[in-house]
Order: sequence, then C-alpha cells, then structure tokens
Amino acid sequence: MKHIRNRRLGAVAALAVTAAAVLAAAGAGGAAPRSTQAGTVSIGMSTTLSGSIASLGVGASQGAQLAVHDLNARGGVLGKKVKLIIKDDGATPATGSDNVKGMILNDHVAAILGPVSSGVAGAEMPLADQYKTPIFLNVANSVTLLTKTWTKYGFQLVPNTVMEPRGIAAYFQKYLGTRSVSVATFAPDYVFGHSTVDGFLKALKDLGINYTLVDQEWPALGAPNIAPQLSALISHHPQVTFNVQFGGDLVNFTNQALGYGFFKNTRIIGMYSYDPLKALSGKAPAGGIAFDRAPYWAIRTPQMAKFVQAYHKKFGDYPSEWAILAYTSVETWAYGVKKAKSLDGDAVSSAISGATIPTIRGPVPIRACDHQAAVPEYVATVNGKKDPAAGFPLWTRPVFVAPASKTMLSCDESLALRPH
Repeated sequence: MKHIRNRRLGAVAALAVTAAAVLAAAGAGGAAPRSTQAGTVSIGMSTTLSGSIASLGVGASQGAQLAVHDLNARGGVLGKKVKLIIKDDGATPATGSDNVKGMILNDHVAAILGPVSSGVAGAEMPLADQYKTPIFLNVANSVTLLTKTWTKYGFQLVPNTVMEPRGIAAYFQKYLGTRSVSVATFAPDYVFGHSTVDGFLKALKDLGINYTLVDQEWPALGAPNIAPQLSALISHHPQVTFNVQFGGDLVNFTNQALGYGFFKNTRIIGMYSYDPLKALSGKAPAGGIAFDRAPYWAIRTPQMAKFVQAYHKKFGDYPSEWAILAYTSVETWAYGVKKAKSLDGDAVSSAISGATIPTIRGPVPIRACDHQAAVPEYVATVNGKKDPAAGFPLWTRPVFVAPASKTMLSCDESLALRPH
C-alpha cells in the first residue's frame, strides 16, 4: 500500500497543516463552548493516515475534502463557509480520543467525521455524547457503536457488522448453495473482526448453510508478520476462507497466501475493494468473493457519475468506498444543519433522526430508533480481466446487492443490545 499511501498523504498533510494554521472555528450550541469567526464553521475528522490501513483514512479524508469544497461552492451552510480539520489517529483509541476532544474544546467543531477503526470510534462516542457534538461513522462499523456506546449524536452511514456479514452470507447461499462446506476465518483481533466473524457464522446458520468451522485465526491489526496464522490456516485445508482484513493488511495476506498457492484450494471471501485491487494490480484471486460498502462502479446514479468525474479530476484517481462514504457523511451533516436552521448539536441530530438524506449514492434513510443508515452491501467476484478505466481488474457483473431490509436488525433487536 506504500505507493497509494505516499501519493495521497502529501495532499492530506498539507490540508491538515493549513487548516490548523488558519482555523478558529465557528459554531453554536452544545455542551462545549463554541467560538465564532465571521463567515466560517469547522468540522473535524480524526482518522488513520499512517500505518498499514492508512489507505482507508486517506481515501475518507479526500472524500470529505471534496464534499466540503462542493458544499462551499453552493454557499456553505447557513451562509457560512465550512472548514475541515483532519488529524491522524494512528489507529489508536487514545490518540483518536485526544484528537476529538481537542477539536471540540479548542477548535470548536460543529461535527466529527468518524475514524477507520471501530476500537477508536468506541473511544470517541462518549465524547460526542458528553459535548453534544454529532459524529458520523463512515468507515468504522461495529454494531456495538450504536448499541453499547449509543448516543443520540451518533450516526452510522455504513452497513454494520450484522448487516455486512448477512449480505455476504446471502450471496454465499445464492451462488454457492447450501451444500456442506468447510469454513475458516481470518480476522483482525479487535471488536470489528470478532463481531463481523460472529455475524457471518450466525448468518450462515440462519440461512441453513451446512458448514463445518475448521479454523479461526486472529492476527493483530496492522501486523506485518502473519506467517504463523497463515501457516495454521493452510494446514486446515478450508474450502472457504472468510477474511475480514482490509487495506494493506488484506494486501499483505494476499501476497503471502499467493506464495503458498493457497487460493488454488480455497475460495476466498475478502474486502477486495478499490484500493486493495489497485495495490495488487491483477494479483487478487480471480473468482474470489469480494464485498464492498459503496463501489462506485455498482452505484448507478447521476450524482455518483458526477462525483467520480470530479474526484478523478481533483485527485487523479478513482474513489474508494471510503471516499464515497465520507462524502455522504458531510452531505448528511449539511442536510441536518439546513433542516434545523442551526448548528446546535441537539437540533442537528434531531433533524437527521428518521430523515431520508439525498446523497450521491441515492436516498439514504436514517432509522430513528438507532440512527443506523438503511444502506446495502455489495458482493461479487473478482474479475480476471482488466477494467478499461481503472487499468486493473475490478469485479465481474452483475453485482449482487443485499438490501438493508434483508440485513438490518429490527429496532427491538437493536434496542435490546443497549446497556440497561
């Protein structure tokens, strides 16, 4: 992922330094004091810009930059220009927490755009609640974030760790049937990895798929040396391997597994989205099952086509799902501000709760009971042929779309998971 990260980090770092130097943000309401600077309002993003999963945070930051640019081109919000503060959390909860607290108390941000890691997000949610600041989760997706750490100021704009594995399991059933199969899992050892694996295995069982779990491996997030876990996985000869790694970790796994010839004997399921496919440049296992929360090539709206064109012009690349989801987060916050006619955290959160947000990926309903967005999961197989525009293989067509109506917890189920 170095060639992706190095190319993009310069622009992000420059933006962060510039924003920090010129910004004295404006805002209104909430528990935290909010100073004003005539004609401006700030929002903050604490995300991962370094390490093996940096491509997710860099993509998200670029999507947010473009969203703020487009928003300002239309006059900003409430007659104020929007400024974006971006900080690196290093995928560390303590750093993310410090970043967010500083943004709220020192920079007086009106909203927070969420981090990559669900572990980091879990540390930030209580701050959003304490200081009555809306937080929009556009990468981190653990179901615990809107249950265990529930706050009325939190909004999850991605399929959570119940919805995503249910969508993948539905694809599994549709195209692979219910015949007996041996399954192994390979996932980062933190809340996202565990909850996604648990959700997938439960979904297989609920769908009546006859499987035998032969191995589970839990490498650390960002661990470069996965040889012990990979060797253990290979020794169990699974017919299907569900890999929950992402970004550079998935690229590292794929390159090492190729060296063992692993994909000749197992069907891999992995988050082979835009950035990993680009980094692998044709080495991703053709026929492997890929899942993605917002692939630009599968979302056919005029707004998405316009966004892709603008993104390519600005950054010289095509957008990852993380860029699309972060753009959607800014759209959601701006909708809430416009509807509430206020920057106040309570007013904005109330305006978004239960609303359907017009976005570049189409209308996005935000459920009132738990603030989970009713959004689909996309699943297909990795193509063996080069995509003419991207220059490397993407996915085969058609793309399977698992609708939120088939994957979401009911409101009663979601509410039951909150602390009592």
